[in-house]
Amino acid sequence: MEKDLQRSDAHSFSDAGTAPYYLPSTFSPWCDSREGLFDNDESDITRLNSRVSLPSLPSPEMVEEHSPSRVNENEPRRPSMPRRVSDFTSTVAASAQPAEERVMLRPLQGITEVVISAGDAAGGPAKKRGVLRRTKFKEMLSESLSSTMLNKNKSSSPPQKYDTIRDETLPPPMDRDMENFPMSMSRENTACHAKDHPIYETEGDGDSLEHLAEKYERPPLDCASRRDVYIRRCSWTYIILTILSVYSTSLSCLWLVVSIYQPRYGRGISSSTGWKVTPSTATLVCTLLAKTIELSFVTVFVALLGQILTRRAFVQKAKGVTLAEMTMRNWVIQPGSLLTYWEGIPYAAATLLGVLTLLATICSMFYTTASDAMVSPKLKFGDWESRSLDGLVRATYANPYYIQKACTTPIDTIMDPNNSAPSCLDVQYSGQSYHNLLTFMNEWQTIHQNGTSTIDYLGGRPNGKHNLFDNTTLVSSWIEQEFGQPQSAFAAHGRIINNVTLAMPHPGVYGAATDPRNDILQPDDLAGVGEYSIRASVVSPVVNVMCVNMAEDELTPLVYTSWPNARTTGTDILGQRIGVDDWFNDVPPPTDDEWLNRTVVDDIFRWGPNYQRRPPVFQLYPIDFNMITNTTVSLSDSVYILGKSGFVDDFTLCELRSWVTPKCSTQFNVSGISGANMYAHCEDSEDENTYEAASGNNDTTNPPWPVTDWRNVAEQWRLSMDLNGGTQNNNASNARIMTNLILQKPQLDPLLPSMSEALAVLASSTLISSSLGSTFRMEWIYKALEDASDAKLSGQLNPGVYEPFHVSMRTQQYTSSHTSGWHAIFYPVLGVVFLVNAACLVYLVFFRAGLVTDYTEPQNLFAVAVNSPPSLAFAGSCGHGPDINEMVVPWRVGYSAAANHYFFEQAGESRKRRPDTMQSEASGSDLLAPHGHGRYGKSYKRLSSGRTWL
Repeated sequence: MEKDLQRSDAHSFSDAGTAPYYLPSTFSPWCDSREGLFDNDESDITRLNSRVSLPSLPSPEMVEEHSPSRVNENEPRRPSMPRRVSDFTSTVAASAQPAEERVMLRPLQGITEVVISAGDAAGGPAKKRGVLRRTKFKEMLSESLSSTMLNKNKSSSPPQKYDTIRDETLPPPMDRDMENFPMSMSRENTACHAKDHPIYETEGDGDSLEHLAEKYERPPLDCASRRDVYIRRCSWTYIILTILSVYSTSLSCLWLVVSIYQPRYGRGISSSTGWKVTPSTATLVCTLLAKTIELSFVTVFVALLGQILTRRAFVQKAKGVTLAEMTMRNWVIQPGSLLTYWEGIPYAAATLLGVLTLLATICSMFYTTASDAMVSPKLKFGDWESRSLDGLVRATYANPYYIQKACTTPIDTIMDPNNSAPSCLDVQYSGQSYHNLLTFMNEWQTIHQNGTSTIDYLGGRPNGKHNLFDNTTLVSSWIEQEFGQPQSAFAAHGRIINNVTLAMPHPGVYGAATDPRNDILQPDDLAGVGEYSIRASVVSPVVNVMCVNMAEDELTPLVYTSWPNARTTGTDILGQRIGVDDWFNDVPPPTDDEWLNRTVVDDIFRWGPNYQRRPPVFQLYPIDFNMITNTTVSLSDSVYILGKSGFVDDFTLCELRSWVTPKCSTQFNVSGISGANMYAHCEDSEDENTYEAASGNNDTTNPPWPVTDWRNVAEQWRLSMDLNGGTQNNNASNARIMTNLILQKPQLDPLLPSMSEALAVLASSTLISSSLGSTFRMEWIYKALEDASDAKLSGQLNPGVYEPFHVSMRTQQYTSSHTSGWHAIFYPVLGVVFLVNAACLVYLVFFRAGLVTDYTEPQNLFAVAVNSPPSLAFAGSCGHGPDINEMVVPWRVGYSAAANHYFFEQAGESRKRRPDTMQSEASGSDLLAPHGHGRYGKSYKRLSSGRTWL
């Protein structure tokens, strides 16, 4: 019907000989070439009045009254704007212009103001001051807006004729080189209509319908773009974006490589002195750099996302860009928008670019966390490594002179030439030995009170412990356990034999591990919380204790008081005899064929000519719960103790010997939190770090031999605790404890330790003192380096030599790595960020010669949107925003060369019009259609004819 009306009005115009003017309709954005405004025609007006009821409009007299000539000169007016010659023409010059230019909106010869007036229903038309035209703006307002809003103050008079728009010729512009197309009606005319027609004005000026018409009446022809959308590579925007991309790509690549390679920083990150980075500073710097990677990654990705979408919006053949895709940048910048504004996610996330954006969003959210888990330096054990450590060697094993010299005391040889060192050792031995024994007995007390233990084999029973330098616990191990079962010994020899062998770790490993020469990070170098573990292939010192129960008559060859012609004297105990003070002079001196008396236990203790060893001789029989010792056997390697229990009739003879064994490895674990522990790991066929398996030395083929010098060390040890107190029947506490543990039957008591076990633990302190500063090998190979000028210096080196030994070790260092297996889930985060960064850098540097204005940026989007034609696709969304269907409407960027103007227009042909906006079918791009090349036409043509990525 409208088309018929337009054709009719057009015919009337042609009859009048007046060129028609085409003005925009209401919410279209603007009118296209099919819609015209015509002169007053009664037939047309009649038809239109039958279709729509219009409100009363102002009369021509009212218009005249408020015409520009009568407006107060003091009122503000829009100043005249200079303009250049435009392609738009008026009817005044219609005959001199081409036909296609005569349909333009404004005349070339001046600026015109729009004045809206109403014709009188009863009278004739008012006198024209310009070409009179008619608009359908109020008709559409009447149809689309509620009658309540339109007729707030409406009179009940019948509808007038349609409004007309009158062109008023204004004074010529000051500068004709500049275009000036007024975008709104004059304030005077607006006020005029608002005064006489309240229908077009609500209580506030901002709500005036005339004001609304003023905004939507014409295209923004005065919005000529000041700059091109194309941004060259020499611009700061491109340079800064490229720098950020290179920075983010480089560091994200470094972060990924570091997380995979997991470098260890050694003393580079430690608390040690020098030019080192403290652990707290390293963590802070790493977190700071990770945050800059995250920020630069987000910046570059959002910029490149905007470039891709904007370039797609320019391309004519592309599908355009939807609001759902434009909101993807918010996912990365504001991840919470995935929950608050989720409407467009199902549509945008289904695309390749949407999937990539979701990945970038997730990775940017967790990148700092991933960096902290995978890259930030943290203490971590490395792999086991095989290397050599150097330990300082100063003496042979169990060198008594070196041990005395090593005892620390302020009482030197000047103050006490003969006893300063022995007295120091006595205190050291007694203190350490009793401490070891009490620790051992404490473990057994728990077992004894519990009363449920059934462990009667050495491998499962408590072992001895020793404190080294008050900060390291040395834990022993029972070895040669096949000889330690009393049942098997009783079956073989018909008597109770308690034979145990205790191995201690080599304490020299401690000195080597803490020696700066080996450059091992100590806990103090790692803020007091570091750790390391060493498996040293060194010998371990051993003490063997064999106690044999013997009847009194079986001991007769070994007790001086039972010998014929023995010189004895009585004691305080009735019936007890003891040898005189020089009784030992009656003992035959050692000769090549003198092996003293034979006994029934010669084969057990390996005495006599077959074994080339002499047995001991004791001064008397000890009474119950007492012990006596013998450490004077010529060329002997053993210490002998004879004790008597009050629970059995037999006496118990014990032999103590020591040697070093190649069957063990020393395991040293140091922790700044839990302390240091050293273990003797022995007789394990799967242990690749034992001395005989990994030392590489050729001295492991010979069986170990007891060390004679240890007997001298043990002599000082037994003096420190007066183990020979049975000669005075002193009923010493140590003797009572030991004799209470003598086996009463041929098996180990599950609830009590045996005497051999207790003596071995008590003597373990001598193993530590004998090993400190001693060689790590089975044999002494430094004979040529000894000082032969003094016999006391035999087996000593001054200042000593560093002896290498093999170790397997792992250390804790600050490492860029994860500490738990599940942390590996952060590898994809680091990898995706690097790959996306690399792709953005390649796209930025190699695939595009420059940038375009990012129309997804809020400020740019707003600038183009407010200067773009309104669209039917968004009708009704001005209040609450777009709905889900409107989020997927495709848009593209249009360009008018005539106006040098960029604007948004709906892409594609699938426009869905609503019934209530069917009148506004025209697109504003019709008035902004390209004409010529324009100032930036080349850039637009290049962009619109390209192709899109993703």
